[in-house]
Amino acid sequence: MTDTAPSADLPAPPSAALPTALRDRAAALDAADPLARYRDLFAPSEGLIAYLDGNSLGRPLTATRERLASFVDGPWAARLIRSWDEGWMDAPTELGDTLGRVALGAAPGQTVVADSTTVLLYKLARAAVDARPGRRVIVADTENFPTDRFVLQGIAAERGLELRWITPDAEAGVTPDEVAAAVGPDTALVLLSHVAYKSGYIADLPAITRIVHDAGALVLWDLCHSAGSVPLAWTSPSAAPTST
Repeated sequence: MTDTAPSADLPAPPSAALPTALRDRAAALDAADPLARYRDLFAPSEGLIAYLDGNSLGRPLTATRERLASFVDGPWAARLIRSWDEGWMDAPTELGDTLGRVALGAAPGQTVVADSTTVLLYKLARAAVDARPGRRVIVADTENFPTDRFVLQGIAAERGLELRWITPDAEAGVTPDEVAAAVGPDTALVLLSHVAYKSGYIADLPAITRIVHDAGALVLWDLCHSAGSVPLAWTSPSAAPTST
């Protein structure tokens, strides 16, 4: 959990010991922060000073409480099964288009809201290895998010495939040269994260994608730590993914 809250067992924050100019500078930056006004949109968490784990579980919006109640009393209770034909069936692609436009730079029809990240990762990776029959190797890196690695380990064991590990610099991330050295005619799938969750390193997504495709393999990019954090341009089904 990456948050900070005061405690009776901990000393007071050392802000009083900081130089006045530094404290004034910090206060000025806070006052000028264009995002500061959005803080009040979130439900309060008692004692919370900072929360930096939004990629795992975001803070709830105050409006969510009212919207959940409205959903239960409205389309669910009032319309019941009819709600599927009155909007629910289209919600995954409608929400996907909104998220794709705002956070991914994706074109309409390229993003869908569905199961959890891990469930979808398993489905996509499993489909990818099936789409490359005769190829027995999955390539991944040892510094990727643990859940991603666990999913691939399960698929490799299930299908009798080889899991080939890249061991990148832990303070950086996977490079195109490392991927080029790992892939070959036996590679079915390469799974990587665009932004390394430990270091914040941004992988060269276009170059790595070209290398994997040139080897005849498929590439699956985890964008969990990219969406909303770095600019992305995922513009068309036929274009190589790009980041800016």
